[in-house]
Amino acid sequence: MQALQNVCLHASPGDYLSISGASGSGKTTLMHILGLLDAPSSGRYLLEGQDVSAVSPEDRSALRSQAIGFVFQSFRLLQDLSALENVALPLAFQGVPEKIRLARAAELLEAVGLAERAPHRPKALSGGQQQRVAIARALAARPRVLLADEPTAGLDPAATQDVLALFDQLHDAGHTIILITHDPGVAARAARHAAITDGILKEEPA
Repeated sequence: MQALQNVCLHASPGDYLSISGASGSGKTTLMHILGLLDAPSSGRYLLEGQDVSAVSPEDRSALRSQAIGFVFQSFRLLQDLSALENVALPLAFQGVPEKIRLARAAELLEAVGLAERAPHRPKALSGGQQQRVAIARALAARPRVLLADEPTAGLDPAATQDVLALFDQLHDAGHTIILITHDPGVAARAARHAAITDGILKEEPA
């Protein structure tokens, strides 16, 4: 059985698109392809007009670091680093000088409302605060697309609303967001919504 079947999806710069589906529906496979973690077995994936369907793993990795900012359910923050250092980390991998990357990280933490938490390590932060740090980190390299995989799963209702409000602000500021979720309420916050069932994707009317 194919994980995805005849998927046709288009996202323009500045879009806020949610994709919802139950466990096993194919949304994780779709996310991996959109995030350049996997290549499709057939068909084409155009990223800013470039066909990236069959590029080498090395080129896919390079494109991923430049074009995609990831936000995960489990935050994936390094526990031995401060919030500021976690946000700056992607820029270190790109060879950005320390002074510049720390200044950029400080700006992003201020933008997500956590400037005062910059020196704290993840264990000293709440779940919602950790997710906001993770969002700031995802934005550090100025990606063209922010790809969020179940970003509110495991958060309490108040933290969920804080994170969704932040996504609203990012969308209003012109960021392109694709959000993967199983929660209909979270999916409804996006400007566009598609549902995936048994590998079949269908966009729903706004």
